[in-house]
Amino acid sequence: MDWQERMTKAIEYLERNLCGEADLEAAARAANCSAFHFYRMFEVITGLGPGEYLRRRRLSEAAKALAHGGAAPAGDGQGQERIVDLALRFGYDSPDAFSRAFRREFGCLPSEARKGGARLHSYPPLSFSVLLKGDKAMEYRIEKGPAMRLAGISARVSSKDGGNFVAVPAFWEAIMKDGRWKALFAKADLKRTGVCGVCRDFDMASGSFVYSIAIDEPASMERMPAGSAVIEIPASTWAKFTSRGPLQPNFQDTIKRIFGEWLPASDWEHAGSAEIEFYPASVGSPESSDYWCEYWIPLKQG
Repeated sequence: MDWQERMTKAIEYLERNLCGEADLEAAARAANCSAFHFYRMFEVITGLGPGEYLRRRRLSEAAKALAHGGAAPAGDGQGQERIVDLALRFGYDSPDAFSRAFRREFGCLPSEARKGGARLHSYPPLSFSVLLKGDKAMEYRIEKGPAMRLAGISARVSSKDGGNFVAVPAFWEAIMKDGRWKALFAKADLKRTGVCGVCRDFDMASGSFVYSIAIDEPASMERMPAGSAVIEIPASTWAKFTSRGPLQPNFQDTIKRIFGEWLPASDWEHAGSAEIEFYPASVGSPESSDYWCEYWIPLKQG
């Protein structure tokens, strides 16, 4: 089963469960892959996470029902559906929660949409067509590596609407300014691995993950920045992709191409554990044309 077919099956599952309980883990199983692999592929290919897609589709269908008079589901003989029932049908715990979400999306309340004249918009079901460009070579190697113990500082960031591509650089900037970077860098063994960014603990429901700025675990955690903790990385088979040239936007483009082009065309799948950004210690300024860094993803056979 190719990636286009697998992702289509996941969408079909979500569409069947717009009303009631849609389980994102079950959507991943429909795509025959791990939850994390499903989330990352979905996010990169579509530009939004599966939870956000489900939210938009439910609100779109609710708006359609209201615009057409708010009819109850066909055949129930009840006539116009109450807004509280509409909210429950599309997965909201209360009419207040439904009204808040509806207003954020459409700029009006459900009751106003029912009256007519409201400016609504439709979010149709997705259909997948994975475009494997192949117009630019990707530099990578596949290596097995032992378990690792890193230590660093962490923040949970949202990947909703690509927010992680803003939040992660902002996190780096914040620790550079407040002195935590200096304390962390002073503890690093730069002859070994340099500094890493670690993406882990993805949460399917919220579309967020923990991002850590880390070094090899030092002999002592004394004088590490406040809030530092040990991060355990399991032994893995890694695909290590090299990004060359100025860090931005090259590095972010490399990450998007890994999930949007390389993985769909490979015989590998994401193993579901942490991803690592590897920044070597002595390769010059991140703005220079000869700068390089790597992005590591853990693999398992598809």
